[in-house]
Amino acid sequence: MGAFSRLRSYRLSPWGRTWLSRGVALVGFGLLAKILLETGIVGAGGAGGTDANDYWVAAHHVATGEPLYTAAYGSYLAYSYPPVFAQLLSPLSALPPAAFVWLWRAVELVALRVTVGSWTRTGVALLVFPPTILEIETGNVHLVMAAVCALAMRGSSFAIVPAGLLKFASAPLAPIGFLRDRRGFLTGALVAGVVLLASVALAPRAWSDYLAFLDSNVLPNVPAVALTIIPLPVRLVIAALLGLAAVRFTRLAPVAVLLAYPVVWATSLSTLVAVVAPIPAGARAAQLPWRAALQWRPGARRPDELVPAP
Repeated sequence: MGAFSRLRSYRLSPWGRTWLSRGVALVGFGLLAKILLETGIVGAGGAGGTDANDYWVAAHHVATGEPLYTAAYGSYLAYSYPPVFAQLLSPLSALPPAAFVWLWRAVELVALRVTVGSWTRTGVALLVFPPTILEIETGNVHLVMAAVCALAMRGSSFAIVPAGLLKFASAPLAPIGFLRDRRGFLTGALVAGVVLLASVALAPRAWSDYLAFLDSNVLPNVPAVALTIIPLPVRLVIAALLGLAAVRFTRLAPVAVLLAYPVVWATSLSTLVAVVAPIPAGARAAQLPWRAALQWRPGARRPDELVPAP
């Protein structure tokens, strides 16, 4: 009984906790590397990177003047994002498709790092939260959205409206973004507006095709891999209410974004990693400069810097 009591009261030293967490992180990175190398890339002898490959194809269509919306929603190589996303990526279509997919996977990994606050936490997240690996493997934008959530939760709101050029699901972040960092939010909205106007001016036909695409396609009904039990209009109302509640209960913000996705796939769940994003003290009361929010990580000497979830 004495041995059991001693075991229960045992606490790792700070050095031990540091190296244990780093060891767990290395396992997470190793698992990610194993899965990415095993799945490979679609079109290059593998089956992975399907979403990122779609982005490359869309960017290539913009560069060559081909139409964007010829494939039905959910089919192979279908592109369902606004034209501006493909336009912004079009310079990268000069890369080989495989190189683009690996680059986009790296972008998603960095977005996960921004979300959780350190590379150690990134590795741990990869190990304990499988949707993060699934997301990096397919190469969507859900971890980018998670990073936008984390930045907004830290009081840096510049990216909220520009993220809407990728997925409109960033809209529920508007209340928390406007109230915590009004200048950053409005600056981001101005930048996004200029980019949007330029996109429409450069490719009005692409935008008309996009609107026709939205009107003629229905969301897939595949309950096994996507949240289709709750209709999209109902989810949007819930997302808006959660976005308002996130002003007080910060960690509801990623849930609001998740529910606002047109289709919630298994990979979409990776956005929820932002629920545990570390938040510096005072982020609720005042904005954190965007560079500081982007680079901020939990301080080893200041555990009180973390704001507990309400």
